[in-house]
Amino acid sequence: MEPSFQERYASLSDDELLHVAGDRRDLLEHAAAALDAEMARRGLTYEQARAKKREHRRREFDEMNSEIVKRSKSKYFVAQISLPGILACLAGEAIFLILLPSGHPMREAWLWPLIAVYMGAFLTILVVQEWVRWTVSFWVSLVVSLVPQFLVARWLAVYHPSHSRGGERGAAFLSLFAGWLVGVPLFLLLQKLKSSQNTDVAQ
Repeated sequence: MEPSFQERYASLSDDELLHVAGDRRDLLEHAAAALDAEMARRGLTYEQARAKKREHRRREFDEMNSEIVKRSKSKYFVAQISLPGILACLAGEAIFLILLPSGHPMREAWLWPLIAVYMGAFLTILVVQEWVRWTVSFWVSLVVSLVPQFLVARWLAVYHPSHSRGGERGAAFLSLFAGWLVGVPLFLLLQKLKSSQNTDVAQ
């Protein structure tokens, strides 16, 4: 046999009863009457119930905000790179290759490092979250990271020239890795400094 409302409310703790009382207007008439009786028996008031409900909502709001901040700080990269972005990147590379004839002596020594830097910068822009691209820290870090990336690509092109597509991809990865090895820590450092400054201003 299903317990009555009086028995159900009597089995609740004070906090649980106040939580139910916060939504009294949603109860049926006989349920509300049983709630009134139990609240009176324990000496609890509906003002306490409303205060408990406001506290619960504020706690939920704070938890939601902290979760949003946590996601925005930890998830810097997109889950999937957009296809239009990849096509635009490849189109830019094709234009670079068309501009200089295949037999030109500068092709391997200078053009390939420039293409590697271009591809690395474009790929970096594609893989980060949109909010990251709106920060000054990202663009400063990106520009700085292009320097070691170009130097590595240039060094590989001069002293270890690739004669296969696979070799070019490996060299491009090494130059990109060198850029990220500098750019990512710099970005995180700038973000940390910015966060510390905002904290000091708030205080």
